[in-house]
Amino acid sequence: MSTGEPGHLISVIVPVHRKDAKLPAIRKSVIPSSTPTELIIVMNNKELEGSIRPEGASERIVTSDRIGRGYAFVRGAMEARGDIVLLLHSDTLLPEKWDRAITRALDSGRASCGAFSLSFDMSSLYLRALILLSDAFYYLTGEVWGDRAIFMRREILRQCLDAMNVPLLEDVRVSECLRERGRILLLKEKVVTSAEGFRTKGMLRHAWKALRCRVLYALGASPQSMYDYYYR
Repeated sequence: MSTGEPGHLISVIVPVHRKDAKLPAIRKSVIPSSTPTELIIVMNNKELEGSIRPEGASERIVTSDRIGRGYAFVRGAMEARGDIVLLLHSDTLLPEKWDRAITRALDSGRASCGAFSLSFDMSSLYLRALILLSDAFYYLTGEVWGDRAIFMRREILRQCLDAMNVPLLEDVRVSECLRERGRILLLKEKVVTSAEGFRTKGMLRHAWKALRCRVLYALGASPQSMYDYYYR
């Protein structure tokens, strides 16, 4: 655990459901923080139990009994000791001085929650267009998606745990819960998320599948049915 920003402990929760998760790179992006930080890795696949060991006193490994990213985030949140909690996807890397960006934003009183700007690990006009679309969606609706690494004060997270307790679309649901409690601040600092899904499944097909889940959910589909559709 590092020392630096006084009065804060940041809990970073990372659900892991595959053996090829980018944990080494995630650890490197999380650990160089000047603010005390704990990393909570949630095993979201029982086949992974025992395959990942904590590295250092600031890391903990826990297991979610229910499969799905939302369930895993809730499981990790139950273990979080920090006054600030960051929900980090297992294919997303944090920018340099990410912790200072968060603490400055929260300590300024501008918001009690927020997320980062987005970039991909692959250069593409199509992906840049998707980022612009995602930005426009945020400015029009205030909603942010989970690949932007959503963060909030722990007391706010506790009020939104029920909304997150779903297998998929937990980011949409927690975003709605957060908006009811104030503005979600979008930081200028950028996370870097993997474009592997676009590379392996096809640019249009992968984006369409995610968008279709979002639209069907808005029309009344359940998070479980969207999970079954997305991962079938």
